[in-house]
Amino acid sequence: MSYVAGKDKNQLLEDLKGTAQVGSQVHEQQKAAIIVRSVEDIEHSINLLAQQLQENAKSSDSLGKKVFWLNGILAIATVVGAIATVVMAIKV
Repeated sequence: MSYVAGKDKNQLLEDLKGTAQVGSQVHEQQKAAIIVRSVEDIEHSINLLAQQLQENAKSSDSLGKKVFWLNGILAIATVVGAIATVVMAIKV
């Protein structure tokens, strides 16, 4: 009989504090299940973090490309403005 099947960490902790015999099979099974559930939660969080980092990297790459092109457009506009200024200065 399993004393941990279908229970989450909180339920296991509640059951654990109610277990009278420390070191009993039930007590040890509950402690092991809490550790396993905790590791599963950590692994899940790490996977979510890895996914978020990948999404952030893609967004950063996309933003970098847009900034590159924007800088190019601004450079061209600056050159056109400088040329216009020189032409106007020559005409005067």
